[in-house]
This record gives sequence, C-alpha cells and structure tokens, in this order.
Amino acid sequence: MNAQYDNIAEQYARTKDSPLRRWVEQPSFLGMVGDVRGLRVLDLACGDGFYTRVLKAAGAAEVVGVDISPAMVALATQREQESPAGIRYVCADAAALPEVGTFDRVVAAYLLHYAPNRRALAAMCGAVARCLDAGGQFVTLNENPAQPDEQGGAYLSYGFAKSLGGAAEDGAVIRYRMLAGRESFGFEAYYYSRATYEATLHRAGFTGLQWHELVVDPAGIEAMGADYFRAYLAQPPVIGLSCRRG
Repeated sequence: MNAQYDNIAEQYARTKDSPLRRWVEQPSFLGMVGDVRGLRVLDLACGDGFYTRVLKAAGAAEVVGVDISPAMVALATQREQESPAGIRYVCADAAALPEVGTFDRVVAAYLLHYAPNRRALAAMCGAVARCLDAGGQFVTLNENPAQPDEQGGAYLSYGFAKSLGGAAEDGAVIRYRMLAGRESFGFEAYYYSRATYEATLHRAGFTGLQWHELVVDPAGIEAMGADYFRAYLAQPPVIGLSCRRG
C-alpha cells in the first residue's frame, strides 16, 4: 500500500491541534481505549506517535507504534529521542505486519479504511488478531459507513472537505482535502459497508463487535460552544469500532 503520508507528514501531524481532533477525536478514541495501566499496547497507523505517547504516559507497560510511512515514523522516533518514554517504533504495512509481539490491546486511530481492497482489509484484520492475546481488545476510529455520500460542504467550516468518488460500494475512493490556513493537502481512504467490516472482522476471529458514536469533551463545549460541534455530529464522517479476539 502507498505510504501517502510521506509527503504530508508534518502538515498532518499539525492537525492534531484542531478543535475537532482535540475535543471530539481524542475523547472519543481514548474513551473507547479505556484504562491501559500495566497493559501491553500496539498502536497501528501510529503516525507521528501522538496517541502512542499518550498511552505510554497513561501507564501502559509497553507500547509499540507501527506506521507504513517512513516520514511519519521518523517524526515519532525524533520525538522519542527528544523525550525518551521507552516506546519502540516500527515502519511496516499493517496488512503485512512483521513479528512485533503479542499485546493486551491493539489500537488504531484510523487504519482499516486505508485498505484498497477486501483482500487487504482481511489481511489487516488478520494481522491485528495475530497480535492480540485471547480476549484482547481491538479499538479503532474508522470511516463511518453510514455516511458515504457526503460531498464535503458540511465540513468546510471545520477546515476540510470530503467526497466519495463514485457509488457507495466496497473499495470506492474517499478523498479528503485539508484546508487549514495556507496549508492545503489531501489524502485518500476507501469506503466499505458496515456489513463488510463486520464480516471481515468475524472471519479474523473477532467477537463482540460494537460501533461507538463520537463524543464531545465538555471542556470543548465550554471553549467553543455547543453550536460549533452540531453540524459535525449531525453527519459524523468517522465512527468508533471495538471488538475482542475470541
């Protein structure tokens, strides 16, 4: 799979400071991940290591970050060198994951929707399962299958546009354009139906699959006002997903 983030690594890393990522993405994702104290955690599609560092600081006994982009892994490694936390980073494709160990929890803030076809999606789900101990949990943020046809207008006030290139069928390209200030850059993901995600995860050995709606940190409402988040939450482009290895 193409490491499309190599050319936009630093720009993408800076989007972690946006209100949506701070007040919606972070509490939604970390709320699903839960208490990691004393756990071994694998962070797939870790990017520059933002959540990898958060999880280690939250008390995880071991955290390993994996990303397909050498540029992203370089940013993560640089931050580890500047402020050592005992995190190990690996540059690898999650669909062809090398031996990285077994873990109590595997997390991914955006992974499965980067699979360009069903075979790659199955390979990702299988790799996640192989990295988990029995009963271990997989937690991820993912493209929202219930919201495939949005053409981006609803999100322009949030600094990005989203469009689906064709019918809402498995493998259709989803294009994002980030419009923060003078920086404008894009990346692509892929659409899959909820049924495809569920069937693929079940075949990989996962049970207890749950979809989780986004939440807003009350501090965000205090800082930005409830109206700021209303349009985004009315048509959330992403959704949470969790399951356990049977």
